[in-house]
Amino acid sequence: MNAPRDPGLVRQAELAELQACLAAAAPAAGERPAAAVEAARRARTLAGRLHRHDDEARAGVWLCTHLLRLGRHDELLRAAPRAQLLLDAPELLAERRELLRLVTLAGSEAGIFDVALASAHELVRSTVGDVRDGAALTASLALAVCFERMGDSWQAVRLLEQALHDHGTRDADRVAAEPVMPLLMATNALCATAIGILHRLLDVGTGAEVGEVLQLARRAGEQARALLPGLPDATYRVAVLGNLGEVMLYQGEVDAAEPLLRESHGLAVERGLVAHGWRVQASMGAWLLARQAPARALETMECLIVEMGADAPPQTDVRARHVAYRACRALGRHADALAHFEAVERLERRRTMAQLRAQSQLFVTRTEAQQAQWQAEQARLEAQHHRERAAEAVARAERDPLTGLGNRRHLAARCAELLPAAQRSGQPLALAQMDIDRFKPVNDRYGHAVGDTVLVEVARLLRENMRTGDVLVRHGGEEFVLVLPGLGLEAAAEVCERLRERFAAHHWLAVCGTPLDLTVSIGVAAAPPYELATLLQRADEALYRAKDGGRNRVCLGSC
Repeated sequence: MNAPRDPGLVRQAELAELQACLAAAAPAAGERPAAAVEAARRARTLAGRLHRHDDEARAGVWLCTHLLRLGRHDELLRAAPRAQLLLDAPELLAERRELLRLVTLAGSEAGIFDVALASAHELVRSTVGDVRDGAALTASLALAVCFERMGDSWQAVRLLEQALHDHGTRDADRVAAEPVMPLLMATNALCATAIGILHRLLDVGTGAEVGEVLQLARRAGEQARALLPGLPDATYRVAVLGNLGEVMLYQGEVDAAEPLLRESHGLAVERGLVAHGWRVQASMGAWLLARQAPARALETMECLIVEMGADAPPQTDVRARHVAYRACRALGRHADALAHFEAVERLERRRTMAQLRAQSQLFVTRTEAQQAQWQAEQARLEAQHHRERAAEAVARAERDPLTGLGNRRHLAARCAELLPAAQRSGQPLALAQMDIDRFKPVNDRYGHAVGDTVLVEVARLLRENMRTGDVLVRHGGEEFVLVLPGLGLEAAAEVCERLRERFAAHHWLAVCGTPLDLTVSIGVAAAPPYELATLLQRADEALYRAKDGGRNRVCLGSC
């Protein structure tokens, strides 16, 4: 008879198994999608049994991620509602948005446009006022996918171009600090959408139209490729290289396209990304045609069509059969060419009917599409307004209201950027503390209004006599701090000496209406160490020596 198991040990074992399954199911873990699906299912079951609802929700989202990578769209749409029920917590907002994105993509691919559009619009609404992590860019991408799959590729391109433009015109430091993935997905989507337009134009468009679309696709594809080093997950490399290789092929760069297409296909096979692999195989068939190998192109496409069978993604099926049609025509096999051409026509008609039926059922006419874009535009403008208000609030919080110079918070924020950068590059950096000599008697004798006028004039003189990249701060009362990137101790001392002379020679009567004889004392310190507190302390000690030495002088801090 088996002894009863200790419940505590059972729970501990299940927790350990849960963590292992979550690690394997994480999208960036590098696990093959089929294995990751099983790990996500097991993690979801264990998390539910252990009442760890956040882990259960994440496992559900990751399950959907891998189902999308495998092209199992219907299965994804069945799995999504269970995960969605667990994603109400504010700390799971990122996961909720990702699930909405996945449902949008799967619904669009499966032709279930009511689900796809509803998820896309909810995703757009969830990003209003949020300037973090490229959320608005991801939402625009999801909506663009809906438009593209419903047959309005040009609307999708306009939406993506506007979203990328808005993202690029934001504060550069903030954009640089955000995750790379939203920007990479948007640029790759723009490339893929332009390729879709290209295939529509190949037999009917003018040379100028085709060339313009190819240039758009090439720019987007190159931008996406430049972002790949920032992502550890090779899945995106498959899509980006495959798209860029196809663009280069149609631009006539046949030899340059080959290594990109082969690497993309090799990675797709290695990672078990079946749908991606099929798509690149179709592009390889077009590449074989360009290399004057129609027999090999036809053989490759016929094998691909059989392999895909009933699971063939519609767009890939159309492209494979179109390559087969062109190969048969080149080989003089006119009956086979006609059969493939008719198959393409049937597929295109079926897709067009599905798009028209979806538009009819959902009232997605041109007006409705424009309304959806208007809603996205309103969300974009509102988000921009929130960003501007947030930027203004940050600026106010870091500014001295009297002089307009930075305050202590501004000093800390700027030095948090400048000091590590200077240390990494080995560049010099100096910090100076400046104090107005005998300022208290000015306030006592002439009043605080005159004292405030003096402080404002000091700030103006500092702006006029310092470089754009220098940090100017009112540190409190009549004391100011200057941060001088790129200057060592001696060079900074020379700058401060010229500044001291400028203040001593200034015509204060013309400014204040009062005969004042004002001077400043300055203490200078230089890195290393690249630590704000140490530099402030050394500059402060040097400033006191300047005061004790008779004022109106510059003293250097000890190293």
